[in-house]
Amino acid sequence: MADDLDDLLDEVESKFCCSTSTSKQTACDLKQTDRNCGTLQEKKQSRKHESKTTDDIDAVLQELLEDDFKHVNSHEPITANSPTSDPCSQTVSKKCCPVFLGGSSVLHGVGTSVSHRACNQLRCTSCDFRVAMFDDHEWDSSCDYLFFRNNMPDYHKLRAKLKRRKGGRAYACQCSWYTARTLLNLNTQQQLKWICGKHKT
Repeated sequence: MADDLDDLLDEVESKFCCSTSTSKQTACDLKQTDRNCGTLQEKKQSRKHESKTTDDIDAVLQELLEDDFKHVNSHEPITANSPTSDPCSQTVSKKCCPVFLGGSSVLHGVGTSVSHRACNQLRCTSCDFRVAMFDDHEWDSSCDYLFFRNNMPDYHKLRAKLKRRKGGRAYACQCSWYTARTLLNLNTQQQLKWICGKHKT
């Protein structure tokens, strides 16, 4: 760009500043101006060619972008992202609110304030394990943290501390355990860091 500016200044000087010189020098200046004009015209043509090349490249890129990302008309439905109309393929996740625990006589499923059901999709927020449930069982009083830490979720190892109890339901994750005999709200058991892990319906 500096060269273009110098050429332009030289051309302005040769045309307007040297008008008082002798005719011989004027003839030389005219020849020089013609050369400069020729050079300037070549540069202009070169710039036009570069500009045209850049425009061509831009046009090709635009075409490629249009092919890759087709413009979405707001009146046309998007079939690739729209859900299918087959009701069997749709899954809806529901969470219990409030979350209930209960003995084996209590139905399990999505618990609400109207349908009191024990949640069977519990997940622990402390150890990030799914809570295991054992119907008609209770945990032995000798259970401790290390027992569950080392043996969860292997049922064959856990049954060493499971006792048969009709109507009971033994719950356990890797860090906590509880035996429920009746329906109770999980919020009443603050030591249990369990939440509903969503039911797929």
